Amino acid sequence: MREKTLKLEINDKEYAVTINEFSAYEAVVTVNGKTYTVGLKDLGIEQVSDLKPKDEPNVPSRIPAPAPGVSTSAKSAPKSAIAVPDSAIVAPLPGLILKINIKPGDSIKAGQVVLIMEAMKMENDIQALADGTVKSIAVKEGDSVNEGDVLVELV
Repeated sequence: MREKTLKLEINDKEYAVTINEFSAYEAVVTVNGKTYTVGLKDLGIEQVSDLKPKDEPNVPSRIPAPAPGVSTSAKSAPKSAIAVPDSAIVAPLPGLILKINIKPGDSIKAGQVVLIMEAMKMENDIQALADGTVKSIAVKEGDSVNEGDVLVELV
């Protein structure tokens, strides 16, 4: 397949998406300069099941972590006033929270699916990056989130 570049607008933010490779089982895409391998299941029946950066193959999470210094959004404070805790699980891109699989106080393991988020018409399993205990859940089912928003805090 020849490379195909698309421009997508999600929540008033533009994303440049290049489809580098595409097969029955996976696609390699570049989103705003970062390359990801996306595992596919039954193309259209089941949703994306595996999303991880190509240059970080051993990271258990399927989401990219925000760059150091990137802040999260909050209703009562400007973005620059809130720092993302190291133990936070953050939204990889704008989307809608479909299902939360954990509750405060739960003990979780790295790689465990903590919630399911719909983004770009696909369901994405959001996994814990490390073992820990759920300190708080910053979202509820049905919430819309922006890229970098804190979803879950661990201790």
